[in-house]
Amino acid sequence: MTDMHKIMIVDDDPNICEIVQVYCEREGFICAYSYSGTEAMKLLASFKPDLIVLDVLLANENGIDWCRNARSYTNAPIVFLSSREEDEVKIRALSYGGDDYVTKPFSPGVLMAKIKAHLRRVSAGRKEQLLELPGLTLDYYAQSVIMGSDPIFLTKKEFSLLSYLAQNVNRVVTVDTLFQLIWGMESLEDMRTVAVHISNLRKKIEADPVNPERIITMRGAGYMLVARGALQART
Repeated sequence: MTDMHKIMIVDDDPNICEIVQVYCEREGFICAYSYSGTEAMKLLASFKPDLIVLDVLLANENGIDWCRNARSYTNAPIVFLSSREEDEVKIRALSYGGDDYVTKPFSPGVLMAKIKAHLRRVSAGRKEQLLELPGLTLDYYAQSVIMGSDPIFLTKKEFSLLSYLAQNVNRVVTVDTLFQLIWGMESLEDMRTVAVHISNLRKKIEADPVNPERIITMRGAGYMLVARGALQART
């Protein structure tokens, strides 16, 4: 039986959305679509797709720019659809986060073959991309955290912070270490930005962010992710 993968379609042409949706649903996939980049960004956060089919030229918007912005929120494969065949457009699309490029008019069969190939690649590696703590699972593919059975969306920086703390669970990590690893020496930010991102992260994963029990501040030292019980990791 086919896995219930979720496919998100972003195209300002309703006919294209309908064609792709019909073929995807024949494969047993769950579909959602949007005609604009603004609405698509909202859909991305709520639908959490396994793969995105994206038009390069949206009405009054640039699909490549949308892709670049979306990469802060998702690692899902992005397959571009476009009537543009110029090499420079293809290069930009793939350089800014696209995984594949299909020119219009396209063969639905070829598009589906590409979609399934990307989903197989993702599925093969996905089970290797979990780090499990008591009550908290980090999904490195989706860059999300699962608490209980509920996925929680994190920004790229928030996930990077939590990931490094999780890899050093029950150990103090200095602010300087977090800043250098995640923002880098040449960042225009200063180390105070670490505290801001930790605060935002707590709002998402703590029952009471004001009195955190997971991410503890160690005065004068840094932060520690506290996990009670045995640590199980698959990396």
